[in-house]
Amino acid sequence: MGCVSSNLLNHEDEFTQLGSSALSHHIVSLTSSTYGLLTLDPPPPPPPSSSSNRPSPTTPPTRFTMGPTAPSPSPEPKPIRSGPEVINSWELMAGLDADSFRFSPIPIPVPKPLRPFSSDKENSNPNHRIPKPPHGGALDRFERICPPSGEHRVVVYTTTLRGVRRTFEACNAVRAAVESFGVTICERDVSMDRGFREELRELMKDANVVPPQVFVRGRYVGGAEEVLRLAEEGGLGEILEGLPKRKSGSVCEGCGDVRFLPCFQCNGSCKMVVKIEEMGRTLVVKCLDCNENGLVLCPICS
Repeated sequence: MGCVSSNLLNHEDEFTQLGSSALSHHIVSLTSSTYGLLTLDPPPPPPPSSSSNRPSPTTPPTRFTMGPTAPSPSPEPKPIRSGPEVINSWELMAGLDADSFRFSPIPIPVPKPLRPFSSDKENSNPNHRIPKPPHGGALDRFERICPPSGEHRVVVYTTTLRGVRRTFEACNAVRAAVESFGVTICERDVSMDRGFREELRELMKDANVVPPQVFVRGRYVGGAEEVLRLAEEGGLGEILEGLPKRKSGSVCEGCGDVRFLPCFQCNGSCKMVVKIEEMGRTLVVKCLDCNENGLVLCPICS
């Protein structure tokens, strides 16, 4: 056998002492290192008997291999795909009531009856707007102080002098807030005409009054703080409702919305040469038609 631990049968030993099993079995002591190298083949199958003519299929011999006794890993079972499930809708709807599928009908709107037109309004313009009466009640809560020629207009006393920046910016803000409603404004610049400054002081009974000051239809609305608060709250539009509107994008053709023009008599010099025939000499006198700056109000927009 080639193994160290194996022993050969001596010829002197009798076969009768070993028994009949000595011819078919051979006992060998093996070590652990030879377990994987030893292969035992089973004996060949007996020959087929002559009584049966049909050859029987031969079964392949089973080979026994000595090796590790660990079981081989079994393959994972593959999921069996089932066909699509068939749902019978009639079985699901068997216990339902047919009235439960009725939807509520959409309500039909009932047309409102039209008012009959009178004979005198048959050809009237449908886009004609009926003018609303002016809201005089909105101005009743303000003090009545009317500047000259200010009964039916908006009069704003402002200044264009940039000496005090806060006052200049307040005047611009009030002017923009009032002009946003598209009404015509009568602006009186106290820095361009001393007469406007004296006029404002006389109206307010205060020598230290500071522009801007707003008057609407002979009512004193207030200064910059009051006017801007009304504009934010939406009350300024009610006060200015009903006043004459100005054309959008149009400017005065005479002064370009400056509201002042050079004097036509002295050409802005504030001086005039007067010739006295009796005395035979000429004198230089102050012009009486313009203000201290040699300006006059625009005759078109003032």
